Amino acid sequence: MSFSLEIFCKALVTTALILLVFIVDPLGIRNSAEDHYEDHILRLWSPFFSQTVSDEIVVVLIDDQYIDATKTYPVSYRNLARLLKTISRFEPDSMFYDILQHHEHSDNLNRWLQTLDNQKFPIFMASNTTYDTEQRLNDPESLRHKIANVAQLAAVSWSGEGRYYPLSVPWNDKTMNTVAAAMYQDWCTRDKQCDTTSIGNIDDAVIVQWSNKHASKQESFFPLGFDCGEHTNQLQQLKELLVVSLTQGIQDQNDVDATLRKRCPPFLTIAASKLSAPGSAGSRELKQAIQGKMVLVGYHVTGGVDLVVSPVHGTLPGVYFHAMALDNLVTLNGEYWRSPADTGLFNLSIADMVEISVQTIVLFLVIWFRFNFLEQQENQHFDEQQKLWGAFVPMLIIIAVIGISVAVSHFVLNVGAPNWYGLILIIFIDLPIFFFFIFEAFRPKLQTYKERVCLFAKNTKHKLRKTQ
Repeated sequence: MSFSLEIFCKALVTTALILLVFIVDPLGIRNSAEDHYEDHILRLWSPFFSQTVSDEIVVVLIDDQYIDATKTYPVSYRNLARLLKTISRFEPDSMFYDILQHHEHSDNLNRWLQTLDNQKFPIFMASNTTYDTEQRLNDPESLRHKIANVAQLAAVSWSGEGRYYPLSVPWNDKTMNTVAAAMYQDWCTRDKQCDTTSIGNIDDAVIVQWSNKHASKQESFFPLGFDCGEHTNQLQQLKELLVVSLTQGIQDQNDVDATLRKRCPPFLTIAASKLSAPGSAGSRELKQAIQGKMVLVGYHVTGGVDLVVSPVHGTLPGVYFHAMALDNLVTLNGEYWRSPADTGLFNLSIADMVEISVQTIVLFLVIWFRFNFLEQQENQHFDEQQKLWGAFVPMLIIIAVIGISVAVSHFVLNVGAPNWYGLILIIFIDLPIFFFFIFEAFRPKLQTYKERVCLFAKNTKHKLRKTQ
């Protein structure tokens, strides 16, 4: 097959038009599709994130029952101090309060501050970096100044990261670590397997992978009122997710929801009402659940607005987002799925540029094959072997290019599957074209077999008539 400048120019023009649509992203179609497919990938990957629920992280939820019992909302400083004292009896390694405290709202503030200051383990408090200005933090009369003196601030709000979890955010001409990053760095000081030299290089936002596991004793600590079900093997879970994901349109919606959405939380979760119950301070069960763990405390009350949407669980209290991001850092030890920052060129990341490059190569091969090979059939006669060779070579090149791109993305650039799902889709979009060409190459043989079968059927029918 000879090289044609005309066909080469057609490929360039067509490719340029496709890339223009990709970059301009009319009506946000590309971003919407990326978010949709990313959810599917995270859901399908959830059985493989971990074998069991994390044994490093515990979540404590301030629930409706606790609010009803204490009759204060927000929780008073007196009750916060009591809750902290109870938890500290069980010797956690660190704690985080997903509670923004901007204004004094009850009595006994000094008791709360003193209780925070007395703890021997690090305590991280939620911070809105926009609110926590340098002036406010330096003001002795400010509540934020008082809290910052007895606890470490960790960012819980940010912008510009979309659905991802940043590890630091701009703050007063510096940066502040987010909750997951701050607690991970503290955890690294105690864990011998943690590579402390790489902590400073961890900065790219996390594509949070969600586990679909749940604690076997969950019902004892936070009654859910339903059965969490038994753990099946990972391949069986993947099979069920694939079947339901690919046949949603013909299945009952309740069955789809039951398979795709896990109703039980991804961490051992303890109700604050359980911790405040009579005799809880001496509970061996609670000590076993909390001792040596990182404890994250958040609200879970009816009508609460601090929520996160998990592709695996649906809507959860916002504290789980911090817990799951922390679990990603601990479990993957720095090899987490990254969301590459924009390169500054048309808001494209390095992952987008890899995908565009692959799309350009694939598109050129498809157009080149279509025009250069098929149009020459009108002037030249290709035998069966030439047709098969002409179809298989571009197909193998496409698979090789995509395979190399996926390997580079995953092992070199450390970007996870949600960044390169588009590369896999290219295979499903373009390979059928070459399968059609392969079918065309075999069509003469298929026609011959068809004629032989028809002749055999005709002769058999004729013989049967004679015997009758």
